[in-house]
Amino acid sequence: MQSLVKYRVALVATALMVAAATATAQDTTRTTNTTRSKTRVTSQQRIPVRKDAANNNTTTTESTGAVATQQPNADSLAAAQRADSIASAERMRQDSIANAERMRQDSIARVERARQDSIAAAERMRADSIARADSIARARAAMLRHGFYVQVAGGANFPQSDLGDLYKMGWDVTGSLGYHPAVSPLGARFDVAYDKFRGKDNVNYGAGTTNVSDASAWSFLGEATLRIPGNWPVQPYLLGGGGVTRFSDYGSSGSETKGQWNAGGGIGFGWLNRRFFIESRYMHVSTPGTAVKFVPLVIGFSL
Repeated sequence: MQSLVKYRVALVATALMVAAATATAQDTTRTTNTTRSKTRVTSQQRIPVRKDAANNNTTTTESTGAVATQQPNADSLAAAQRADSIASAERMRQDSIANAERMRQDSIARVERARQDSIAAAERMRADSIARADSIARARAAMLRHGFYVQVAGGANFPQSDLGDLYKMGWDVTGSLGYHPAVSPLGARFDVAYDKFRGKDNVNYGAGTTNVSDASAWSFLGEATLRIPGNWPVQPYLLGGGGVTRFSDYGSSGSETKGQWNAGGGIGFGWLNRRFFIESRYMHVSTPGTAVKFVPLVIGFSL
């Protein structure tokens, strides 16, 4: 009897345990279903919904359900970074190529400018050289052309030796026609000079004294000139030559013509043959007995 009771108690306990497990399982299922019903299902693709109308026309619409945003993963980020890196490297390569091309074009432009400047400088030098040569040629031609000159001078004459015993200082006028190019040291000129000698009073003559009358002389001279070649603002020169001198009212002989020679020099102030000058020379006339000697000192201008 006790055994039967124990068997029944165990059977009831087993039944209760199975019922409890079943109830727990059902409650879990309800909880899961409830949770699922509360969770909004999303999809990454909209599902088209098709409805049939009464007139058998079919209209296709698209579900308005929310589409889930796809989050980038590590591979996508790496691919994007790699693409950016490739694009950046390509841009740098293109920029480097563009810079190199600009530098090449700039270098070509600089070389071309230098070449053009060199050509222009050479052309200017050539033109300047031609201009200088032309200027020198014109200057030489002008020097040769202006080698001819005329001059007029006047001043005093100073009798020397025995002539000085009879005459005191007089005056002189000289005109000249000459040729002396600036490129030559030698030149030539022809002079015509007029000298006036003033006689002295109370000159011892024989046993008494006498007053000496004034005398005059015309001289016709040919001379060579010597000076440093070139066009100098101050230029000394030498001259010498000879000719004839004709005296009038000279002593007891009245008038006579005698040969003579002369030598002297001067200093010119100016350019080419256009200048002022101071000149003096020693005149020696071969008169009978004692030679007549006098020194003119004149100032003049040359054209």
